[in-house]
Amino acid sequence: MRGPWRAALTSALHIGFFAVPAVLVLGLFGIAAYAARYDFGNGARAALAGLVVAVCVLVMLRGLLGVDDRPRGVLVSGDAQPQLWRTVRKVAKTAEAPEPDELRITCDTGVRLRERTRLLGLLRGTRCLEIGLPLLAGLTVTELSVVLTQELSKGGGSFPETLACRVRDTVLDTERKLTAGPTKWLFSGHARLCAALTTPLVRTRILRGDAIATRLAGKRTTMATLRKHVGLQLGWRDYTKEYLSMAARMEHTPDVLLGFRSFLDNQHRKKDLAERAKETIAAERADDPSRPTASQRLEALKRASASEPDETDDRPAVALVRNPRKSIPSIEDRLLVDGLGTRVPWPELARMAADHDVAVQAGRLSSAVVQSGVEAEPNLAGVLAAMHRGEMNELINPALNPGLSPELVDEAVVDTTTELLGATVVDALVQAGHAKHELDWSGPPKLQLADGRALDPDKLVRPAVADPRLVPGLHRHLLHLGVALDHERPPSEEPSPKLSGLVSPVLVAKSPHDLFVTDRGVLLLPNRTGTLRRLLAGAFARLRRTEHERLERLAETPVAELRELEGSQWVDSRDVATAELHRDVKSWELTMELYLDDYAVSELSESLTEPAAEDSAGEEELARLRISSVTDSFERGTPYSGVGDLLGARLSTDQPSHSDE
Repeated sequence: MRGPWRAALTSALHIGFFAVPAVLVLGLFGIAAYAARYDFGNGARAALAGLVVAVCVLVMLRGLLGVDDRPRGVLVSGDAQPQLWRTVRKVAKTAEAPEPDELRITCDTGVRLRERTRLLGLLRGTRCLEIGLPLLAGLTVTELSVVLTQELSKGGGSFPETLACRVRDTVLDTERKLTAGPTKWLFSGHARLCAALTTPLVRTRILRGDAIATRLAGKRTTMATLRKHVGLQLGWRDYTKEYLSMAARMEHTPDVLLGFRSFLDNQHRKKDLAERAKETIAAERADDPSRPTASQRLEALKRASASEPDETDDRPAVALVRNPRKSIPSIEDRLLVDGLGTRVPWPELARMAADHDVAVQAGRLSSAVVQSGVEAEPNLAGVLAAMHRGEMNELINPALNPGLSPELVDEAVVDTTTELLGATVVDALVQAGHAKHELDWSGPPKLQLADGRALDPDKLVRPAVADPRLVPGLHRHLLHLGVALDHERPPSEEPSPKLSGLVSPVLVAKSPHDLFVTDRGVLLLPNRTGTLRRLLAGAFARLRRTEHERLERLAETPVAELRELEGSQWVDSRDVATAELHRDVKSWELTMELYLDDYAVSELSESLTEPAAEDSAGEEELARLRISSVTDSFERGTPYSGVGDLLGARLSTDQPSHSDE
């Protein structure tokens, strides 16, 4: 089917989505009025049927039209940032597309044109262009223009095509935001049909945007920008994980954009990201037929005929921002999460975070020594003596993941001991003033000794960890470096569980619960939301928002506080003997066999468990806990991969592991 016919059919289908129920309701009331003239009873029944249908239609439409569509990011006005707006208007003119009504800066690594439409895309609304802050740090002005052209060109084209694609975007976005319930069940079919009809249109618009970008910046720059954009996405992910996480740990605000520019300018990072971008592009699969892969777009660009421009603007894209020293920190403060403290330079933040991390690791080593039962002092001298006696496996066992496969235990013992012992040595040097951490954009902060030499703690301690006969040599080397062998940290408290994801609701002993998956165990909270209310949440926007807000509040609450709530149940990972995950197309069931003896650290009511099979674990007496899904459950985060990480080799599945996507 050709594009114009697809666009017309999609528009007609969407108009019919509103028109058919209206005609049905009017028809029923018309039949009721006609029948009442001859038989009042039949007329009343027809009117009642019309009223029921009208109420159902209104409930569904209210749920669809009330989906949350609040703008994201920081609003940027034309008066505040004239150069940025001027570039956007120039690009819109080149792409023969309407200018956006709003410009917003977000934390994403891309550009997206959103439209807050009415009647699910039938009527135009406010057009908002979202530009990711990382793009301002990583692209030049010309490269940013290319990315803007590729996005803004989607708003151009003929009216039927524009209407059909606008309907598609709105319908699919609405369908994603709906919770399970009758409205979602009914609307999903319409969304799938709209997506199938408009797939070729969306694909054509993306390729057309690339072609328009070549007219603006040339084929070579457009292709380079496409590859660079993939590298930026990978780089931002690494930067967030390795560096922005320091801000969360230390509760201080860094210079986000300035740091990302330094990260990208590092030669090691630049080479690594370029290689990984090539690998990512080559490995990308065409899972969505409406969106060509980066390699397919590059192949299409190679065949394009376009002349290169006389000159390009190679200034950093941040040059388009007026008064960046003042405006960029202001934007960053509004984008970052609340609760971060004062702004500190990156070198100081990296030093603080690295010092904090080695202190925490030293506390973990002390805690392992105390819990192991090995007769050793929880300091460096005591640990080295235990290692020399061949007691390293017993000493470090409390710090190991209980879900490790038996064949991986020996390797984990060496790696964990090396990590904790090396961190304790570094902590001793830092506390004595013999060394300090230095910011390194190519990797973790480096340790520099007082004489300027770099020290790698892994290379220092790993040989002795792998071969206890080398412990005396390590002992002498540490004394030569000035390490205080009596250095120790107080044993660390039980680490606070970190939430991987949640599923709400699930069934435990036929009772609904909210399931919280953490890196230390599983938490169950009674779910007091009735089945009727959950079904209505799929239809009423207010109830849906209320349920989402409830789950968001719970997800943001520390797990330690959740465990104090009435009716909470805690399953500690250390008490899990084995686990099985059974699932089919629409449901799953997680069965865990638990040690609930006097040494158990779980807090679980006996009413939720059942005795395990007699042959399940030899002579050990186990309890069995069953957790099963329900049809209308809501998921947040990555609960399924979190279960896999938590239970490790103890978890067996009857099918490939559950995807969180």
